Parts: sequence; structure tokens; C-alpha cells
Amino acid sequence: MRIARSFLAITLTATVLGTGCGGSSTSSQPGAGAAAAAGAGMIGAAGRAQGSSSGATGAGSASGGSCLAVGDACQGGTECCSGACDPNSGCVSNLSLCGDGGAACSASSDCCSLSCVAGRCSVDQCISDGQACTDNDVCCSGSCGADHTCEALNDGCKTGGNECADNGDCCSGLCDATKHCKLNSSFCIQPGDSCARDGDCCTANCAIADGHTLGVCAAPPKGPAYCDKVDGMLCNGCGDCCSRLCAPGPSGIDICQPASGCHVTGDLCRQDTDCCGGDAASGLPGAGNGHCQIESGAKVGICTNPVNGGTNACNPEGNVCHYKEDQGYACNSSSARSDCCGPETPKALMCKLDALGVPRCLGVGECHERGDVCASAADCCDNVPCVPDEKGALRCLTDGACVPSGASCTINGDCCPGGLCHREPGSAQGTCTSSGAPPGGSGGSSNGGSSNGGSSNGGSSYGGNSGASGAPPVTVCSEYGQLCSQDGDCCNQIPCTAGICAVVVK
Repeated sequence: MRIARSFLAITLTATVLGTGCGGSSTSSQPGAGAAAAAGAGMIGAAGRAQGSSSGATGAGSASGGSCLAVGDACQGGTECCSGACDPNSGCVSNLSLCGDGGAACSASSDCCSLSCVAGRCSVDQCISDGQACTDNDVCCSGSCGADHTCEALNDGCKTGGNECADNGDCCSGLCDATKHCKLNSSFCIQPGDSCARDGDCCTANCAIADGHTLGVCAAPPKGPAYCDKVDGMLCNGCGDCCSRLCAPGPSGIDICQPASGCHVTGDLCRQDTDCCGGDAASGLPGAGNGHCQIESGAKVGICTNPVNGGTNACNPEGNVCHYKEDQGYACNSSSARSDCCGPETPKALMCKLDALGVPRCLGVGECHERGDVCASAADCCDNVPCVPDEKGALRCLTDGACVPSGASCTINGDCCPGGLCHREPGSAQGTCTSSGAPPGGSGGSSNGGSSNGGSSNGGSSYGGNSGASGAPPVTVCSEYGQLCSQDGDCCNQIPCTAGICAVVVK
């Protein structure tokens, strides 16, 4: 795989885990004081544990026990029914892990049955559209009509929990072995599928009708972006994605993978500084050339290059670009612009692939040292993460090779193996969660049931306890973009490429 400049391969060793993933060293990144040790705080959620694939449910399951619901205050993921705890936000939603009957829930999407009744997951599967019902909570749509049948949320495809014949029936593109549509084809819910929270949608917008508890995820915002699909949406090739990176997600189905650091043109944003070039004070090539375009009344917008004298401004550092070399790129074609800001000529020479396989503008010349400003991990020496500092400015990670629990991140790939970066869709600022099996413990199965066989989690045991009393240590796999030492360390059969779980770019 070609990597911008001569980045050194990072080998996942005991030394890296001890110092870079929450060991004895202290990171100067925000929240590092709350970071747990790699052996305890950074074990992956039970839904990603090795060797317990469940095609029947399509997600790991959490038993009732005494686990906490999404939104409840927590100290670690082992307390949460979702298996993920953000020290700043409490238990957070995690589509990779669902609650069994009796588990605490705050929305139907928290439950394997997709039915949350009086704050507890129902033991019974939600009732499909058009079938007889007694009240709203038992319907997959959350709506029992006047004729006592469940009303559909979407007439064009079947939303989560509904009976299905194959993947094509489902808004999510995932029909499991029990012939029910699953929500978790990606780390976020697809446009048109059922939702209860904005933050669960890939598009950050759950449109719920007045008087209802469930709605559908809205389509992504439109604008001058040269792309159609934002992070987390299903894809058929990297040309579909604003990140130009289409690779297997948590269920094994191909999704648009996020680019590290700043958000590229066409991807979601909440403010200018979320976008590449949006921080005018960064001093990077093209600083000030990024803008978050939010339509009036909208919740989020998309990153654009502002108009400059009637033409588009040059592509700022970190932005996606048109990669023209004959070899080393998985896309057959790319609609991204090639006009990168920086000193090299022709401008196309500054468009290079980063370690994840995203073509990005790299006009900074020599790589930046730890603590220096950056637009993405591709700017940083040794490809260490590019993460927000205490003021929100992106800087190369000051200590370690990965971000420990409680510290700042931009994507899952920034976090130490098994960690998840919890952030509002559109925002470039998140927090690596503390993850683990919920108390009481049965949950531990991985995503499955996808059209290409679902995830086949490899992984190495990084120590720690799963959270269940007397349970063996959890064996985790590294998420896309996280550190690895061999192919088997990575989730979903992703290869280990130059020390990082990433697709082999051909």
C-alpha cells in the first residue's frame, strides 16, 4: 500500500499498549486523566468479541442484569447495556450491541427485539407493519393505527425489526438469519430507516412526526460537494463516498468510512472548524478555505470550499482530492478536485493516499511532530492520530501511538484497539469510550447476518475482564484504522496494513 511520504509502520507491541493506550504514561490530550489502562478500559465492546458471531440477531446482546440505559451516568462501559461509556456523556448508543429482554433502554434501537416498553427491552420481537397490535410500543414503527394494525414508517423499504425476505427489502440493507431487518448494517442508522435520536442517524437528523416516538433518518444535506454519501452510509465503491473510502463496517457490509481529522468536502459539519481549511488560524495550506454550509433551519450542514473571485478556492490541507496515479488507489474514478493548496507544481502531486486509503491534499512538506498543528493523521510523523486539543484545534497526538479512553478523537481509528470514538455526527471532536461487556453478562456476540457473511472477528486478547463476575478476559478486534500487528487482529477480515487495520489499496 502506498502511504503519503515515508511513514513508518507501527507495530502493536506490549510497549505500545503500555504507553500509548492508557498505560502508565500520561497524555496531555484532553481527558487523559480519566483514561483507563489498556488492559481494562480499552477492551472492545462485547459486540465485537472474537469467536461469538451471531447471524440470528445481527448484534451482540446484553442481558437485563443491572446495566444502565443510554444517557445514564457511568464510569466504564461494563456498566452500560450498550457496552460503551463516554465519561462526558454517560452511556452512549452503540448499534453493535443490543439489549436482551429486561435490559434497560431509552429507545427501541437499544433492544435486540426493537421494542422498548416502559424503559425495558421486550422479550418479544416488535410487530411488523400491517400486523395486529394493541399499542404503539409493540410495533416496529412505534405506531399502532386506529384500525389496530402497525403503521409503516417508510413505504419504500422495510424499517428496522420488520420481517424481510432478503437484504434488498430492508432500508438498512441487512436482513438477518431470522428474516428481520436489522438497524446495524453500519455504526449509524441509514437514511429512511427507523430512529429515535438524531445522533443515531448517519445524517444526524431523525425526522419524527408530532405525537410519535419513532421517525426515520433524513437524507443527507445537499450542496456543491461532488459526492452523495456521508460517513456510515452504505456504498458500492469509493466513488460513492465523500471520503472516497468504501470498506467493510461493523456488520461486514461496505460503508463509507470516515476520514481522520478534519471533515472533507461533502461530509457533515456543525461549524467551520469541523471542515478541512475551516480553521483560518491553523497556518496550514489553504487555511480559511473551508466552510460549513448549513441551510436555514437545518441541524447540520456539509463542508464546502467557498467561492473565491467567482471560482472555487484551492483545496485546503487534508481535503479529499483527485488522485491520478495509475497504481495505489482502489477507485476507478474520482470526482474530487485536484487543485490542492501548497507549493508543489503541478498541484496534483500534492494529492496522496493516507494510511486509511483516503486521497488527501498534503502540502505541508515534511511531516509534523507531536503537538504540532495538523489536518489529518497523514500530516503527522509516524502517522500518529491528529486530534483536538483543549481548545478544539487539531494537533498531532502528544503521547503514545493511540488515544486512550476519555481523551479526544476524531474517528474510531484514533482510539486504542477496541475503543469507539463517540461524537455527534458532523462534529470533528469526540471522546474515546471505555468499552466492555455489560454486567450480568451474556452479551458478547458480534455483528452478523450481512450479505457477505458478516463480520469475522479476529483479534488479540489485550487483557482485562469482560465485566461479568468470573468471566474470562475479553478478546477484542481492532476497528478500521486502529493499530494491529497481524491480519487476525482486525475486525471484519480487514487486513493489517503497515500496522493499521485498513483495506489493501490496489
